[in-house]
Amino acid sequence: MSRQRLSGLVVAGIVAFVLSLTAAPSIAVDGAGQVSTWGDNTYGQLGDGSTTDHLTPKFVPSLAGVSQIEGGREHVLALTSAGTVFAWGWNKHGQVGNGAIGGIVKSPAQILTGATDIGAGHYSSFAVKADGTVWGWGQNTTGQIGSGTTALRVRTPTRIEGLDGLSIVDVAGGRNHALALTDDGSVYAWGDNTYGQLGNGTWQSSSIPVLVASLTDVVGIFAGRDHSLAVRTDGSVWTWGYNGYGELGDGTRTNRNAPVRVIRLNGSALANIVQVGAGANHSLALRSDGTLWAWGRNNFGQLGDGTFSTRRRAARVMGLSGVEQAAGGRQNSIAVTTGGEVLTWGENVYGQLGDGTVSTVGRNTPATVAGLSNVSAVGMGRDYGMAIVVP
Repeated sequence: MSRQRLSGLVVAGIVAFVLSLTAAPSIAVDGAGQVSTWGDNTYGQLGDGSTTDHLTPKFVPSLAGVSQIEGGREHVLALTSAGTVFAWGWNKHGQVGNGAIGGIVKSPAQILTGATDIGAGHYSSFAVKADGTVWGWGQNTTGQIGSGTTALRVRTPTRIEGLDGLSIVDVAGGRNHALALTDDGSVYAWGDNTYGQLGNGTWQSSSIPVLVASLTDVVGIFAGRDHSLAVRTDGSVWTWGYNGYGELGDGTRTNRNAPVRVIRLNGSALANIVQVGAGANHSLALRSDGTLWAWGRNNFGQLGDGTFSTRRRAARVMGLSGVEQAAGGRQNSIAVTTGGEVLTWGENVYGQLGDGTVSTVGRNTPATVAGLSNVSAVGMGRDYGMAIVVP
């Protein structure tokens, strides 16, 4: 699910998704630390060496110096400040990247070095290296690895040659498509295009990167399940792809194969945005004033607006200010504040809200995750949550 760099939403990733309640020491947003996880652990996605769920945050053993985390459907990527990529969780499609197919990797495995950014799709993984090249591995049935083929699986990191010659700064994975952002503000996409999620004005899938139409000056990207988001230097948010739940935020439920601008409930354009993020069928945007906005599906309260009503336009998440970064899970959301506190809302069937409970009824307003402080970044996968805790 990549952002100008912060793991779940976009400044960028991505990634790839932040509030303010009580006073806490100020921390560096890009601070490296230890990863804490909670929620569903059926496929070892919590990284603690087991497949036992836990409903409150616990540290991933023997993993430190992490500066970015990305959650796929049931696998996780972590990037250290030294540029090393670790992966763990379900490996049915080779998404862990350790050369094997199938099985569960219960603890972090080193996959790649020299990386500057990571992005996790449903069953695919991506990394940007310091030289601007992009590498992908995992499921490739619709060409979502971008290697020019639709080979069923890619077991180890493979360079995406169609991006050679471009300087990539951010990468994001959706269900069956992916996005890359260049240093000059252009966006490329590849993989499935059934719903227009490649944004190139067609409905034709592509196993090689194609340029997103009429989109320039982009500073952050993110991919939902079947939709894509970008934020430009002027603070505007643009979306394309699947729109069955209003996740494009343009006031309709019409799929779009080229970018459209997100609007607010009052009909005005959503402006002054610095980061974007997404879950499966909902979207998030962080304003420069520290408020968080959301739109799309809301069946478990994942929009955090106090309702369970689907929104086709952006609405403010209730009670949040001083938001630093946020991310979306499948049907839930997470945010961290400038003071390093973490709040969650949405579905909690597997304890993915991290408050020690499970419930079939979602939470439609944010609540603090107890026991977490000094957090620099957060992320979510399908039914689990993650945070980087700075010592």
